[in-house]
Amino acid sequence: MKTTRTRALLLSLVAVLAIFLTACGNQPSSKKTDESASFKNEPTTTKHTDVKSSVLSGDGFWYLAGKINHKSNSGVEAIAFDKSSDKATMYNVNKFYKSYAAAKNAKALNKEGTVKYTFTKNNKNQTVIKLAGKLSGIQMTQTVTVKDTTKGTNKATKLHMSGYKAVRDVDMDKTNAVFVETNQ
Repeated sequence: MKTTRTRALLLSLVAVLAIFLTACGNQPSSKKTDESASFKNEPTTTKHTDVKSSVLSGDGFWYLAGKINHKSNSGVEAIAFDKSSDKATMYNVNKFYKSYAAAKNAKALNKEGTVKYTFTKNNKNQTVIKLAGKLSGIQMTQTVTVKDTTKGTNKATKLHMSGYKAVRDVDMDKTNAVFVETNQ
């Protein structure tokens, strides 16, 4: 009787171990890698060199808005950075687009002007993007101070957005904003 109990216990342990190993084998080997594979360009730090590199990579088309799900009757400000000339063209667009090319194809780029941009650091070691030039014929200077990383999905367009939480300063008027690009 004692051997019967021992065999039953051993068979039970083997069965539980087999079920456990089968369950482990059915899990994706690298779930995090699979999830992040389609969004490889998401900014992960606010280091000065990382911010500059992120902004100037790809098509350099970034949005400056109140939040990722920004709603406004006047549209969203978009900035196309030209890494070869240190100039950026500023646009007003009616919504977020997948890319500069998509916005151009939709004839949604309402040009406001071309400005010169610089990347510097402030006394808190935060990246500051300065945009200076004429918009609609009026001299303008604004800064975008990078605070933290952010990401999310714009509900209206279903586009995944990532970039930075920032403070936008136009003529000493500071507002919280997101400085983001699409990742699709």
